[in-house]
Amino acid sequence: MTLPGTKMNRMRNECDPTYEHQDRTTGEILQCKQCKPGTYRTAHCTATMETQCATCQSDHYTELWNYLNRCLYCNNFCSQNQEVETECSVTNNRVCRCKAGFYMMEDFCVRHTECGPGHGVQAIGTPRNDTVCEKCLKGHFSNSSSASDQCVKHQDCSGENVMLLQGSAFHDTVCGTCESLANGGDDLRAVLSASLTGSRIPRRDLKRLIHKIIQKDQEDDFTGDSALPKQRGPLVDVIRVWLAQATSEQLKQLAKTMRNSQFKKKKDQLKLSSNLVQIFP
Repeated sequence: MTLPGTKMNRMRNECDPTYEHQDRTTGEILQCKQCKPGTYRTAHCTATMETQCATCQSDHYTELWNYLNRCLYCNNFCSQNQEVETECSVTNNRVCRCKAGFYMMEDFCVRHTECGPGHGVQAIGTPRNDTVCEKCLKGHFSNSSSASDQCVKHQDCSGENVMLLQGSAFHDTVCGTCESLANGGDDLRAVLSASLTGSRIPRRDLKRLIHKIIQKDQEDDFTGDSALPKQRGPLVDVIRVWLAQATSEQLKQLAKTMRNSQFKKKKDQLKLSSNLVQIFP
């Protein structure tokens, strides 16, 4: 005696996933074949007919074997700071990822961390992971904030050039000649720039330096402390711009002022080379 549904069970590929369905006409419990990904069920199987499936329409999908009576809507839309990694298709929902320069943190795309001065990038950020920073090793430096730059090795002074300022984690070694340094040329400019913008001078001392030297040489002076930037980075930018445009005499005057300045913390005192100290006693 042949049991109901036996013929269909033999026809069916045993590897295909199935689901149970009770035939409304006969009351039989059938093992119906599921529809493959990218399709959905339009009719249940019967004792003599396989499950009927159809392809999902545009903007709809099924990712797994299923017996749904309709496809799922592609409801994943890329938001701010995201871009499409995989577009919607009949077999998958739309997949988004963070744009370049951002990574996913708690369902939001957050900008990659920049490694500050004295630190370099150990691992560049990805759409899923933040930047990994590390302190510059001895003999290496980083003088900027970056999400991609590594620490750079200090340069070696050779030939007629001598060490005018020893490198630190925040600036490169400055090489040059004592003559250029005394004349207020580019070597002095480089020493002053590295000393001021590449060290951890307190904000209070940076403001005092701007008031004492830089404001006197500008037509549009700041009006007291309230007009100066509050953060250290913008204060350093003010000094950096002034140094790039300063004359030789202005550079010499700044060097003398720095030589006589008393900084608040001993560890933050400017450490100019012996050459600079001898030239500007």
